[in-house]
Amino acid sequence: MASNVTAQSVLEKISVDHLECSICTNRFRQPKLLDCLHSFCLQCLHDLIQSQDPSGTKLTCPLCRRETMLKGSGVADLPNNFAFSALVEEVTMQEKLLEGQGSEIKCQACDEENQAISRCMDCDNFLCQECQRAHERMTLMKSHKIYTLAQLQSGQIVYKSKLRDEVPKCCKHPDQNLNVYCNSCEQVICTTCSVLDHAKHSLTGLPEAVEKCKKKVTEMVQKSESTKTELITTIKETTKSRKDLDNMFANTHKKISEKAQQEITKIQEEVAKIQKEEQKLKQETDRIYEDRVRTFEAAQANNRKEVTQTEHKLEEVKQLMNQASCYEILELQQKLLHNLSELTGKQPQQVPDKLTFMDFEEGKRSLGRLIVEEETKAAEKQSPRPGRSCVEEKWELKTNVKNFKLTFGFIAQGLSLSNDKIIVLHVPKKYHGKGKSGALFTTSIPNSHQEQSPIPQRLQINGLTDVGCIAVSKDDKLLALDGPVVKVFNKQHQLLHQFTPGRGSDTQPTCLAVDDSNLIAVGYKGKNEISLHNPDGSLIRRLPAPMIEYYLTMYNHRLIYTNYGDRRLVCVDYYGASVFSVDMISSMQWGGFPTGVCCDSDGSIYVAVDGYPTGDILHYSPDGKYIGWVIKGCGHPRGITFTSGGDLVVAAGEFVQIYHRV
Repeated sequence: MASNVTAQSVLEKISVDHLECSICTNRFRQPKLLDCLHSFCLQCLHDLIQSQDPSGTKLTCPLCRRETMLKGSGVADLPNNFAFSALVEEVTMQEKLLEGQGSEIKCQACDEENQAISRCMDCDNFLCQECQRAHERMTLMKSHKIYTLAQLQSGQIVYKSKLRDEVPKCCKHPDQNLNVYCNSCEQVICTTCSVLDHAKHSLTGLPEAVEKCKKKVTEMVQKSESTKTELITTIKETTKSRKDLDNMFANTHKKISEKAQQEITKIQEEVAKIQKEEQKLKQETDRIYEDRVRTFEAAQANNRKEVTQTEHKLEEVKQLMNQASCYEILELQQKLLHNLSELTGKQPQQVPDKLTFMDFEEGKRSLGRLIVEEETKAAEKQSPRPGRSCVEEKWELKTNVKNFKLTFGFIAQGLSLSNDKIIVLHVPKKYHGKGKSGALFTTSIPNSHQEQSPIPQRLQINGLTDVGCIAVSKDDKLLALDGPVVKVFNKQHQLLHQFTPGRGSDTQPTCLAVDDSNLIAVGYKGKNEISLHNPDGSLIRRLPAPMIEYYLTMYNHRLIYTNYGDRRLVCVDYYGASVFSVDMISSMQWGGFPTGVCCDSDGSIYVAVDGYPTGDILHYSPDGKYIGWVIKGCGHPRGITFTSGGDLVVAAGEFVQIYHRV
């Protein structure tokens, strides 16, 4: 009974997918291995390359769409999958034995086509009764191991293909076995090749080389398993967070309805108004909930997909390591490690915990308001500070810095440092996309009206060659958009690190900003997109940014920017949801086009307008409502920013103006 299990196990452990070519759905014939570790029949690959590109040097896998580079004789030079060939031969023979087709097996030692009754394991031939007797009589063959078909059928003896014991020959020296591994060339060679072509290389015996390869693969498998575990853990955590969101959503609905019913009972004439407000709140709640659910579901779908792909790839690697010979393992070492390296680099898509929070706060004069972000206790205890967001303001000129002494036209962008200095970037008008770098200057901020106009000093910063946009963080780090690269410098203007935010060589960033948490936003005019990055440059997410151009600022988890041609002020949140999109034409009494934008400590928005014959600075509330103009007649303003002391810096043409609030 135990022996029968041994025979049957040959078939039970092998699925149809491992025996059949996924192109022709037949059992493998001369299987070849692609770079992605998928195997197909040689003839199927010949047909496939004819259908894809007969003269091409690349072959696209029909299962995973990975490309394999072809060389030499094309698909014929791809590695043979001897493990699959041997497996197909063994399973086919075992099926014949188990299905009672032994009578169809003929003698392979004579030409009489007699029915075979046994098999010589040394000759690898099935034998009829007479040939078996001849074997037993001949002195040279008396030591051969001969087993009956009954022993093979019962599983006492398992049929083993000779392909598993076949030693590959050298392509340069066909009479030589491959028995040496060259570490320098990463290939198996013969003894003659080791002397003639690899004498100065690092050579290793096959057993030692195989052990090293197995150790590397085992380490990568363990890392891939860890990645898989992390993905599964993230899925579980996200599922729990989704349940929390559902509960908060249900409780919020309940609170809204309870408060609405109280108000209806008190004042009947207010029923229609309250119900209308209730519906609006619920619609907003539904919208926020649906947006967040889509975020959860997208993260779950992506993580499940990654888990499935990781499982499939690990199964393919394990199958190959279990079935392949040492020669194949060494030949495929780089492909194995490359595939496993891709798995270890995968990161699960996380959903921020704050997206599970949602609540409703009752109001005194109105039904109440939605709370979509958890407010800190410290903020709740503080009495609200009177805001300037709805108050008309006027500013007066404090200092006008004119001493830049430049001889050609510029647009200017100014940024404030905490040490009472500002950095100004003068950029040629035709800079954008033209590869001509701007000039950086620094100048001090005067303390009183009596101070003389400071003299700006030109900065020479090593590592900047094509600067087109700058930003300054709260800790006085200088961020510069240098061509397609974002570079970060310390206070002494020494390069700390850099990263390339774009997704391709055609992706050219056009604007840059940093918030109070040192998160970095990079805008792309050509793609209508903003990429949000951690302080180290790692990508958080990409989000849509319709009409994004060259001026961008960040405040309270919002991204605010202007569009010159359409004359709009646009705001989106850190997840790409639209907050407002304001048509500025009615706000600009004398015409003009919006350029620079910045926010003060209360969230009020200030926009520079380049008009004719001169420009203005306009004031908007945090929610995008126009309040009025604050500065008139300030040349042709471009970049604007606030100093640490609350003064407004306006960079316009070839001078920089500093205003203070009246």
